[in-house]
Amino acid sequence: MAKDFFSSHESRAERRRQDKERRRRARVRGLVMLVLAVIAVAVAVFLLSRERTAGAGGASPTPSATLTAAAAGSTPAGLPSPSGSSVLAAGGSASPAPGSSASPSPSPAKPPLAKPTKKHPLRVYFGGDSLAGLPGELLAIDGAKSGLMKVQTDYQVSSRLTNPDPVDWPQHLQAQMRSDRPDVGVFMIGINDPGMPMIAGGQYTSYPKKAWLKEYEHRAERLMLMMLHDGAKRVYWVGLPVMPEKGQTAQAYHLNELFKDAAAKHPSVVYVDTSALLATKKGGFIASLRSGDGVHFTNEGAQRIADAVWRAMKRDWQSQTGPD
Repeated sequence: MAKDFFSSHESRAERRRQDKERRRRARVRGLVMLVLAVIAVAVAVFLLSRERTAGAGGASPTPSATLTAAAAGSTPAGLPSPSGSSVLAAGGSASPAPGSSASPSPSPAKPPLAKPTKKHPLRVYFGGDSLAGLPGELLAIDGAKSGLMKVQTDYQVSSRLTNPDPVDWPQHLQAQMRSDRPDVGVFMIGINDPGMPMIAGGQYTSYPKKAWLKEYEHRAERLMLMMLHDGAKRVYWVGLPVMPEKGQTAQAYHLNELFKDAAAKHPSVVYVDTSALLATKKGGFIASLRSGDGVHFTNEGAQRIADAVWRAMKRDWQSQTGPD
């Protein structure tokens, strides 16, 4: 009996010792795993910090077709490289835009814009925010009457370049261009943008800070390049008009300078100046050309913009074929 008692007691003691050893080893393994996890997190934070620092210092992120709040403004892969362009004043002739930066490679010649016929009319895409709506519709009517244009209007109310809500313009525009394959792209936007913040270089910025202005110009240029990249032979970027209040007009004209600078880098982009179209000789506001809100256009005001775009197109094909 004594032998059995001590044998059983030693066996239980051995099991307790083994259980204790297993628990100790489990604690050690858990501690090791915790240390490794902490190291992994520290390495990830360090790498992310380096990446953000590089981005803020001017490194170009991987291009994307979708504009997001965190990475908006990247140029999609395969788009034409910057070069020289023209600025077209309303009712005037095309001339080199001032302030365009030199391109590292020779600027390609502006491709011809063929004169349209009733058999081969120009396919025109007219997009932008609500200000683009009525001018686009009237241009479509003019095109149908003459038989020389087929115009698709695509105005998105309350849309902007600073934010993808309600429309992610790069994504939306790319889909429209690849679906319809227009010969010409026309775009007008910006009235909703000055009061909206943006993310530039990984940080929030607001108008009129330099980072905001630089990022905004980059986003406008991106849309120009997307239209050219997807088949448009020419892009006509329509500037913003005089506004009811001086402060609003100053903001609109400030954005116009950014549009001009972006267009000036590309030979196939023409900036259409509307500042004199809806203003008095002294640059004042003409209420009779605007709707009740003072921002949108009456038929007469919108027709002036549609006519300016049409004149710009005619100049481009007349430069190839001679006057009608």
